[in-house]
Amino acid sequence: MINAVIGDVVSVKEGVVVLRAGYVEYSMIVSGQTEGHIAALRGEEKRNVRLLTVLSHHEDSMLLYGFSDELEREAFNQLQNVNGIGPRQALKILSGITVDNLARALDEGNVKLLSTVPGVGSKTAQKMILQLRGKLVIDEEEERASRSQKSKRFVAVAESLAAMGYDRRSADEAVSHVENEAKEKLETLTMNEQEQLVFRLALKYLG
Repeated sequence: MINAVIGDVVSVKEGVVVLRAGYVEYSMIVSGQTEGHIAALRGEEKRNVRLLTVLSHHEDSMLLYGFSDELEREAFNQLQNVNGIGPRQALKILSGITVDNLARALDEGNVKLLSTVPGVGSKTAQKMILQLRGKLVIDEEEERASRSQKSKRFVAVAESLAAMGYDRRSADEAVSHVENEAKEKLETLTMNEQEQLVFRLALKYLG
C-alpha cells in the first residue's frame, strides 16, 4: 500500500498533481481543495511536499488519489460507503465542500446544504446522512494542524477579518475558499492586489 508520496511538485493542472520522488513521477487525482493548496505553493514550498494517497484498482487501470490531509482522505473513503458514490464522485463532493462543513451537515441532517454540493442531489444527500451521520469525526487538534499546513500567503487577511470580529475558524475557511475559487485571477495580480481581492471576496463569503 502507498500511504503517501513525498516529492517535488512537477505540475498542477485540471485536478491532477504530479510529484517527483527520486526518479519516479507520481500522477495523483486530487480534489479542488487539495489542488488549490498545492497550486498556491511558491518557490521552496514546492519541495518535499507530502500527499496522502489511496490506490484504486480497476479492471484495466490503477488510479492514485492524493490528499493534503488525513481528514480529507478519511472523508473520501467514508463517502464511498454510500451506495452510488464512487471515487470520482467522492472527489467531486470534496471539491465542493470542506470536510468540517460536510461532517457538520451530515450530523445536523442538513439535506438542503448537502444538495447544493456538486454531484449531490436530495436523494443522495439523504443516503449520505443515513450512512455517514456520526462517522466523520473532526478532531479539533488535527483540524488546526491541517489548517496550519495550508497556504500561508493570506494569513494577514484572515487575521484582519478576525480583528473585525469574525470567528477565526470562519475567517480561515473564507480565505481558503476564496483562494481556491479565484486562483486563476490571483495569479495575474501583484501580492498587494491579491490580498485586497481576497479580503473583499472573503467578506462577501462571510456575508
